Amino acid sequence: MIDQSRNEAAALAGDLPGVLLEARRLAAAAPGLHGRRRAGEGEAFWQYRDHRSEDGARLVDWRRSARGERLYVREREREAAQNAAFWLDPHPGFDWRSDEKLPTKRRRALVLSLALATLFARGGERVSALGAPTRAGPRAVDQAALDLVAQRSPAPEAPRTRACLILASDFYEPLDIWRARLARLSAAGANGACVMICDPAEEDFPYSGRTLFHEISGRNEIVLGRAEHAREAFAERLAAHRRGMREMARALGFLLVTHRTDHPPAPVFALLAAALSERGL
Repeated sequence: MIDQSRNEAAALAGDLPGVLLEARRLAAAAPGLHGRRRAGEGEAFWQYRDHRSEDGARLVDWRRSARGERLYVREREREAAQNAAFWLDPHPGFDWRSDEKLPTKRRRALVLSLALATLFARGGERVSALGAPTRAGPRAVDQAALDLVAQRSPAPEAPRTRACLILASDFYEPLDIWRARLARLSAAGANGACVMICDPAEEDFPYSGRTLFHEISGRNEIVLGRAEHAREAFAERLAAHRRGMREMARALGFLLVTHRTDHPPAPVFALLAAALSERGL
């Protein structure tokens, strides 16, 4: 199974031009993110706002204020770029798909991540695979794509600087593990989004009769004589796990969204783009 995972990762690397093309098409259909459009240190004019008592006389824009009876302050646009970093779960199970017609979970995660990176870079932000150097400009997304394909960190590492993180996984590891991971990231000043990607077979549990289930990354196996009898219990455990993940992520500053690989990526991409833009990136 490990060899199979390596083969799938190599295939994904070989398909990188196609992945980038799909990501750019996805990003082209969405409005741009204006991550730098906020007040701060810079040279470009942004907006006028009402003068506040704590501003003092020094900040009054007297030319604009002379046109009426109110005092105004001239604000400049913040020019320092924000950092957006991406992490894809390297677990072999994330390279799985139940049908050859479907993308693997990892491939869909890569498309969504690179589409978001394209929007961020378009807005003047710096992007990277988590742990790799951040970059800005037209080549930043291409380098991020190469770094994401090569990324093998078993867990997201806390960034050295404040950043928006986009973590893509099926998040099937126990809640306590993810609570500890997200708590470390939050303590380092990071926030962002958790993108939970699943295969339709993992959600619908379409199995019946005598079925052998085996662990992709190990030797554990289980045989169910009547697999359909486990469907309801499986659905309840999955729903409970997702509720726990969503509540925990929200408490630690992360948005959690779910996506199935048999659904088009555009709706979840638009949701992520809008939500992250509202959060200031």
